[in-house]
Amino acid sequence: MDIIIYNIVIALGMLIMGYLIGSIPFSIILSKSLYHKDIREYGSKNAGGTNMGRVFGKKIGVITILLDMAKTILALVGAYLLVNLVFNPLFQEHFGQLLWDNGILYYYLAALGASFGHCWPIYAGFKGGKTVSVFTGFGVGCSWFEFLIGLICFFGLKIKTKYVSVASIGTAIGITITSWVMALLVLVLKDQPVYLQHLGMWGWGYYLLAGWEHASVVTIIAIILVVRHIPNIKRLVKGEENKVGNAAK
Repeated sequence: MDIIIYNIVIALGMLIMGYLIGSIPFSIILSKSLYHKDIREYGSKNAGGTNMGRVFGKKIGVITILLDMAKTILALVGAYLLVNLVFNPLFQEHFGQLLWDNGILYYYLAALGASFGHCWPIYAGFKGGKTVSVFTGFGVGCSWFEFLIGLICFFGLKIKTKYVSVASIGTAIGITITSWVMALLVLVLKDQPVYLQHLGMWGWGYYLLAGWEHASVVTIIAIILVVRHIPNIKRLVKGEENKVGNAAK
């Protein structure tokens, strides 16, 4: 029973840690400190990198996106270090075993928490972005292959449709499908020689295997991303969505 409780507490702790990191509202901080304006009152009124770029210029938009990506990577790496350098050794010492699932799921729970924080930041009245940058940061932090697929999907759809919202939603769907294909490969190849198992990793290391834990969290974040884009979807249906290069309404 103690092991179950401790696992639950650590899982919740990772989720909360990720949420607090993800809540850092870089777009709001930058818009207020550099331009003395709240980005949520201009353009599409969204606290994200795309709106920052439309309102204040591409350079600050890119900087905002990179910072939002970084906070997701920080949450993921922070959880990874805590689990493997602190919690797993403690569990091994006191219980003779590692955390449930070796703690792998907890890395991804921290990233999920970052997504919640980015969309509903506790430091900014729970009014945040649409989790696109977080989704991108998650891909960068977990899998080079997944990130590559994301880049191809995003820029391919952006060039083809001229809609950032379509590119974002399409990328989320593409990466979700990719993550489950990778998870299936990990499952199928788990009993194969090590050199074959690596075909199912496509990540930055053994502890970031693209298994069901990864795919499940990718799916949840993708769902959040699509839900946060419902207003964009409605504008697309009405033919009122802003194309690349147009001023936000």
